[in-house]
Amino acid sequence: MPAGFNPDLSLPTLWTDTPNAMDRLRGLYATGSVDDGEAGDLAHFIEHGWLVWDKAIEEAAIDQFVADLHNLHTQPGYYVSTDFAHGRAKRLNGPTPDRKESFFDLYVNLQSSRAVCMHPRIARFLSLVFQAKPLAFQQLLFQTSNGHGWHQDTAYVVVDSPMLLVATWIALEDIVEGTGELAFYDGSQRLPHYIFANGRKHYDGETSGEQYVEDLERECQARQFPYRRLLAKKGDVFFWTADLVHRSHPQTPPGGRSRLACVTHYCPATSAPHWFSQDDTRGIEPYFHIGGFASSLYKLPNLSQVIRPIPTWDYYE
Repeated sequence: MPAGFNPDLSLPTLWTDTPNAMDRLRGLYATGSVDDGEAGDLAHFIEHGWLVWDKAIEEAAIDQFVADLHNLHTQPGYYVSTDFAHGRAKRLNGPTPDRKESFFDLYVNLQSSRAVCMHPRIARFLSLVFQAKPLAFQQLLFQTSNGHGWHQDTAYVVVDSPMLLVATWIALEDIVEGTGELAFYDGSQRLPHYIFANGRKHYDGETSGEQYVEDLERECQARQFPYRRLLAKKGDVFFWTADLVHRSHPQTPPGGRSRLACVTHYCPATSAPHWFSQDDTRGIEPYFHIGGFASSLYKLPNLSQVIRPIPTWDYYE
């Protein structure tokens, strides 16, 4: 069947994305399950599909994460990055500092990454949305913008229940206009489900990527969803729900300027990423009492030891 929007399809989703979400929130507030601030955050998340916290992560935690990032070259072969420079999807890090490529799942080997993406305040909000402890299962550390076009995470980040997904975008420096800042359509999580030619919400490799981008933009503009850009400050946290339509805003010259940010995808611990079907990558490492981590690139749990990824790739100088 051709790819496109299906207004008749209904899928299990987060309670914050259900039609009676505000009624449920009033019940949580009336019973003392959430305080005033949490109720306000949840109400905004329900209405808009996103939420921003200003300066939510302490500067010292951000600085430690960035310092560790800039020292990854001292442990070559232990971290997985993109490999745009050589036209490949992934590579292992080499012994030379890299300020261009993006790094995957740094929370496996860096406590500083865990302290940021599973900050107690973040974990608390996610636990309210999920009604379960959060599982961080994919992370990308962006040093520069990847220029990604319009998309919904459900197309590329696959969990067994596609709508049970939330992401965070955390600024590790002040984001400057023109560096490929995050952009999104406010309220676009309310679009009908986009179904690819494979009959599912995840990208099938057959549908034209250009068609997908054009379909999303056309529908968002037809419904007059406001276009927003996130000029975040260091330590700001941006949450979004599974089907919020977002992209990297086009960069302006000079290109290649830094845009340090950390994106982490989470699902409730009662759900699972699709790749849990692979025995060697379905382990979970607990993080204190507030949640856990999983990775398709590393065998977990690692019991806080620095470990090499599986499978392995070559690395370049």
